[in-house]
Amino acid sequence: MRNTLKFIFKRILTGLITLWLVITITFFLLHKLPGDPFDSEKAIPPQIKANLMQMYDLDKPLSVQYGKYLKNISKGDLGISMKERGRTVNSIIKRSFPVSADLGIRAVLFGLIFGIPLGIAAALQRGKKMDHFSMIIAVIGISVPSFVIAGLLQLYAVGVHKGILIDKLGLPLGKILLTGWDMPSKKILPVIALGFFSVAEVARLMRSKMIEIMEQDYIKLAVAKGVAPINVVLKHALRNAILPIITVISPSIAAILTGSFVIETMFSIGGLGKYYIGSIIDRDYTMVLGVTVFYSAFLILMMIVMDVAYALVDPKIKLGKGDK
Repeated sequence: MRNTLKFIFKRILTGLITLWLVITITFFLLHKLPGDPFDSEKAIPPQIKANLMQMYDLDKPLSVQYGKYLKNISKGDLGISMKERGRTVNSIIKRSFPVSADLGIRAVLFGLIFGIPLGIAAALQRGKKMDHFSMIIAVIGISVPSFVIAGLLQLYAVGVHKGILIDKLGLPLGKILLTGWDMPSKKILPVIALGFFSVAEVARLMRSKMIEIMEQDYIKLAVAKGVAPINVVLKHALRNAILPIITVISPSIAAILTGSFVIETMFSIGGLGKYYIGSIIDRDYTMVLGVTVFYSAFLILMMIVMDVAYALVDPKIKLGKGDK
């Protein structure tokens, strides 16, 4: 128990240091950009601009701004958006992040549900058509960006070549729409586009690990004893083969959340990505910093949870003693 707590404490301390570095680097890089957030508003009178600069402390030395921002973050206050007037960054995140999280969770589940069986099937039929098919999927999913997948899905589902995918899936054309997130049918294409990378990565890892495990002596012994093939796979091989999947869940979530910015824009999904991209274009300092801090904290937390989960699942890892 003591080793477990020590391990968790060490991970949390490392995570806090990482978060501080992200905040510091992002803060100073933003303020190194030429101009200020109100330069684009040409019609704004000089006095009003001066008042806005004072309101957001942009008229103070950078060191003072940095110290005040760290103090506010320690209290959970991410500031007031400079472009979404009258709205705090906290309220925007509270309203829009559940949509992004819904998209991300669905994409991760899509990757696991299709990736794990695909990898197992490829390993059990090594060198055969199923194996070649899964490797083609893996290469495409890993090498082709999610926004390209999204564009192709839009093109062949309801675009110039509309009806091709719909006919294959047996779905009515009118029920799959390109934009929004308010209907189940609107969630199909974004989830596929965003989760395709996870399918490829999980299938590739599952295949290689399953091939390695199926050559182990204890698997050969189980087969020699006449254990049913399905039991050999599910009861003996799958548990050990699933361990590497835990190690890629956190990075996959990171990639999915980052990639969701573009997917949300392409499908007009009202998630946090919409505000994040807009804030970068508008140089909304508080919004960019707030969302960056929020995502960084979330991803660091996920990495800590996955580190602990992996250590608890794998008995070979020693908590608190070099981590292994």
